[in-house]
Amino acid sequence: MSQNQTSSKKFLGWIWTGIFSVFYPIIMAFSLLFVSVVWVFSTLSWLLTSLIRKLFRKEEPAPRPAAPDWQAFFKSDNLRIERKLKEEIMFGPAYYKLRAIPNNAEALAKDFFGDFKYPCFDGVLLQKFNTVIPKELPDFDLVFLNLKTGQLKYIETIKSFSWSVEESGRGIIVTWQDGEEQHELRLTQERLLHA
Repeated sequence: MSQNQTSSKKFLGWIWTGIFSVFYPIIMAFSLLFVSVVWVFSTLSWLLTSLIRKLFRKEEPAPRPAAPDWQAFFKSDNLRIERKLKEEIMFGPAYYKLRAIPNNAEALAKDFFGDFKYPCFDGVLLQKFNTVIPKELPDFDLVFLNLKTGQLKYIETIKSFSWSVEESGRGIIVTWQDGEEQHELRLTQERLLHA
């Protein structure tokens, strides 16, 4: 290779390096300008899209919690009892309003009841709350609803969460623990159906 060709290659390399060095900042500025323009249009497109969605989206009102409906609670040949949840005490019992169909048991409508029911002797034992204030619980009356007459009969006030009802021969035994004291109540058909 001749010296002439080598020097012309060196010369062309210098020219190329010089041109590249002169135009490099221009190329970088153009690249940054192009990326910036693309970013601006992308951001405008995103903002416009979200604005259009907000304008044309049908605003649906937040769904309201459904009020609890009456649900079946107890059914006999003469009477159907329905219940409607009023509230559930945190870490405690739920209490309900009761109604009878046909409405011959009007005594049910004015009080709050628990979810306990025990059918016996042409009637049903129910748990009627004396209070629904959490600090004053447990405090309820064990009552007997005569399914033929619709009358509610008071049996006993129980102030305990620990209680049970079970059949025993021809009667029913209700037991509960009140502090250290154990209580027992024997119920017979005569006692529940007659005054």
